[in-house]
Amino acid sequence: LEADRAGTRLSYARALLAAGLTAAALVAIVLSMATPRPAMADELPKDTNKIERLTPEQARKLAEKFEQGYLRLNGLTTLDAATARALAESKVEGLQLPGLTTLDAEAAAAVAAGENWDGELRKITALDSPDSVAIATALATRKGVLRLPNLKKISPKTLSALIAKEDVEIPLIETLELIPEPDGSATEDFVIPTEFETRQQRQRRQAQQRAE
Repeated sequence: LEADRAGTRLSYARALLAAGLTAAALVAIVLSMATPRPAMADELPKDTNKIERLTPEQARKLAEKFEQGYLRLNGLTTLDAATARALAESKVEGLQLPGLTTLDAEAAAAVAAGENWDGELRKITALDSPDSVAIATALATRKGVLRLPNLKKISPKTLSALIAKEDVEIPLIETLELIPEPDGSATEDFVIPTEFETRQQRQRRQAQQRAE
């Protein structure tokens, strides 16, 4: 009789243990479904305009999704050389970087070399870093129009390097604030090249006509 009772208690205990384990497993499953999965390092927002930082590997993966299409990165404020090369070498048909506020000379050269970039830097308002002349020289190598419509501050040497490009579009020179050379070198007198002055005069007349 005692043996039967012991066996019954053991069976009951096993049943309780099995039920407990099943309940725990169910709770774990529910919690895993309810708890957001941590984002992986290479995951990016679905809205490309919300991308604030980009690695070369992320750039390549992103470019694959937009192959033969247009990629706009409005939230990207800075770009390193390796990532710039990854974007420039991609098969993206059109690349827009309207959010860039800064870039170094290597990144500028990489972006300018890409045939898919639209050539517009709307948020760059100053070229005032020590390598600004190198940045301007690199940007001026772009094949196609280069636009810096909101440029406000620039040094004479940097401006000279920038407007060496025939099809560069910047605000009227008289509206720009000419600053000392950021690298500490002597500031040279700036003379507007005749061809560029002619283009600026045409731009001034067009602005006046739009205002009338």
